[in-house]
Amino acid sequence: MSVTESHQRCNPYEQIKKGIFMNRAAMKLANIDALLDGLFTDAVPKTSILYFADVCAGPGGFSEYLLWRRCNASSLSSCGGVSGQENSTQKDSTVPQLNAKGFGLTLIGSCDFRESDFLAGPCEAFLAHYGPDQDGDITKWRNLASFASLIARSTDRKGVHVIVADGGFDVSGRDNLQEVLSKRIYLCQCLCALITLQPGGHFLTKLFDTLTEFTAGLIFLMSQLFEELLIIKPVTSRPANSERYLVCKNLLSPILHMAGCPVPPAKVDPKVTNGLEGSGFKQKVRKPPGGDRLLVNTQDGEYGVLNPEVSGVVGELIEHFLAVNESLGSKDSVNSAGDTSPAGAQEVLRLCPPEALRGDNAFMEFFVSMNQEFLEPQCVALSKLLTFVHNQQLSDSRQGELKIACLEKWKINPTDRRQVPWPLMTFNHSAVIHGLLGDKERLKSLNMLPSEYYANTRVETFTEVNLANLDILIDSRVAIVCGTPYTTASAPSQPMMIYSRSSRNSDIHCTTDGGQWTRLDQVAQYLKPRLPPGTLVWGQPTYEYVTKSGRRKYALMIFDVVCIYGQDCRHLPFTERFKNMLQYIFTRCSMELARRMADVVNFPGMDASYVRVAPLIRLRNLPSYVKGLPLLRCKDAPNHVPMNVHPDGIAFQPHSLLLVRHLAEPWSEAVSRTSGHTYYFNRTTCESTFELPPNQQYPFNQTQFARVPWVAGRPHEVSVQRLVQSIEHFCQTMDRKGRRQTNAQENKCYRHGDFRLKGAGIIGLTTEALASRGYISKQNTNKMGQIDPLKVEHSWKLNHEVF
Repeated sequence: MSVTESHQRCNPYEQIKKGIFMNRAAMKLANIDALLDGLFTDAVPKTSILYFADVCAGPGGFSEYLLWRRCNASSLSSCGGVSGQENSTQKDSTVPQLNAKGFGLTLIGSCDFRESDFLAGPCEAFLAHYGPDQDGDITKWRNLASFASLIARSTDRKGVHVIVADGGFDVSGRDNLQEVLSKRIYLCQCLCALITLQPGGHFLTKLFDTLTEFTAGLIFLMSQLFEELLIIKPVTSRPANSERYLVCKNLLSPILHMAGCPVPPAKVDPKVTNGLEGSGFKQKVRKPPGGDRLLVNTQDGEYGVLNPEVSGVVGELIEHFLAVNESLGSKDSVNSAGDTSPAGAQEVLRLCPPEALRGDNAFMEFFVSMNQEFLEPQCVALSKLLTFVHNQQLSDSRQGELKIACLEKWKINPTDRRQVPWPLMTFNHSAVIHGLLGDKERLKSLNMLPSEYYANTRVETFTEVNLANLDILIDSRVAIVCGTPYTTASAPSQPMMIYSRSSRNSDIHCTTDGGQWTRLDQVAQYLKPRLPPGTLVWGQPTYEYVTKSGRRKYALMIFDVVCIYGQDCRHLPFTERFKNMLQYIFTRCSMELARRMADVVNFPGMDASYVRVAPLIRLRNLPSYVKGLPLLRCKDAPNHVPMNVHPDGIAFQPHSLLLVRHLAEPWSEAVSRTSGHTYYFNRTTCESTFELPPNQQYPFNQTQFARVPWVAGRPHEVSVQRLVQSIEHFCQTMDRKGRRQTNAQENKCYRHGDFRLKGAGIIGLTTEALASRGYISKQNTNKMGQIDPLKVEHSWKLNHEVF
């Protein structure tokens, strides 16, 4: 009878297994996370993106759990994050959300990540990184520096909130030396945490025996940089082995962002290896699967670089760990080459002086008692296992009961992995997608869209007739900036509806007429966006360019959304669907959907196409936006052209505008000069409010658009330049009138109630007459009952319809 079979009978927690996840490692992290009240998955509120790193942890069970808990499950803790904000304001936990983003570093080969098996969470929110050597070896300095650069660029230099590590290898035949053979992995995982964690971040890594001076020194040094340190053996870890997990809570750092990694040496000895050749670790180097892997970050080497002058003790420890790691690498290289000289075989036995450990009584007491508390139950478990090996009739009757109790306590669905409904299975539709497109008998088919979802039929041409109503349009329309369309013989120049079952090329379909669905890669061959399953958007493939070289790239630019990762966006107002897409243009930003998706699925330097959200601009701000566009090189233009530059340095050439009619008449919106908040104004009743009445913002299927080309090509078309000139003239005229009325006519007109409002045909009416006819309200008058010209911005009635 095998020992493995005896394990299954004698371990009371054996039936928990992997549950809905890809492997048992995910359930171990779920166990620890629940034990610590959601320390890792609730490190930030669910209204924010959780940035995490997963190192030495292929095939990715840890990442799958983190993505599942953040995106598809309820929170473990009673508060939404470290800030202590209550969860009462958060969305329903059953609604999928994109609020986690992961970075992976692990060896290519049998230990590689398998993103295609991330059924419990969106694999589009995770990217594996392999470093300049394209092997994912964490023991190489260059790989650590490249990984730090990637994370710094992706998090605005802040770093990750959580880093988890699960490194290990087969030590069959040398089990008693497992701790000694694993010490370099222990060291490099801790080193990676210090490099990439932001202040206050948390770290988890796997250990085995903790008996040597090297391991004791490593734990001691880590305890000096974190607020609290724990060593935990979860019940999901078999009791007869020495596996345990080191948990470091709240990194203490003198800087406000990640520490970064020192610049690696320019030349590295090619003989230096990863130091695992003698350990029995089997490494297979191969090209990673898929064409959208990020192998090496070639962008801006200044990101993620350690600054020793400000990093304090964190930086000193990073440099110390790097020096020890290089020494261990040199020793392993010499040993693998067969050099048995004393100088070549020098070993690193400790990380800090023995007196430093013995001088800390609290640490020594913790370290000794910890080993005793782990070793005693392990001895009992080994004796029990031996008994079960000799007696095949024995079994632990508590297994079924304990499985149910644990999964309930950890808030994990007990359903089998292959039978769990969407979003665990990428080919399933979300409820909203199924209602629009799904065939009840054949779930994978796509039906015709309802006619009201044909967004292209709601796009008109902006003409001189529309321009004549600029006084109304300027505060009731917003402008979407469209990039240059990616056009080929098969790719239409007009926007299209795009639906994703997953980010695989074969699972993304598009249609321009709402009837015939075609695979996106057959329409736009080079467009490979990372769209999460259950996503239906209205957008267009576009060109974009690298600002330094002018090299052309491809992107998917989104204009409007129906559904994002199964979350229904159809009935959200347009500015709520898009408000947070460009925070630097809109003052009040409260919603995170489309822009959140782009933030989560885009990674610096990736081969996949970027998902972009079209810039959204108020018409009053359009002149300054157009004039502020820099002139840059473009592969498709002979001269420098105006370009919109994204924060990541990639740019696109504006091709046209879409003016959006998203408010019901007679409402308009503007920004308060006093508070800076967006408010709404009713031109009929002269009512101003910060909260728009219900049903006064158009849903997706009622929003109207008018296209304004950057350069007019047809009669009666209005170009962007013409529109900008008209807006400037209108604003200048209104400013001059406002100054004249305020300075020259204030006493003459308003003191005597002779209010003159040009453009509405109501000249010479008194205050009482204006109020009786609904042109003004009490909000427009001062304490004396007289009209306050500073409070009357728009008071004319709408006498005719515009687009």
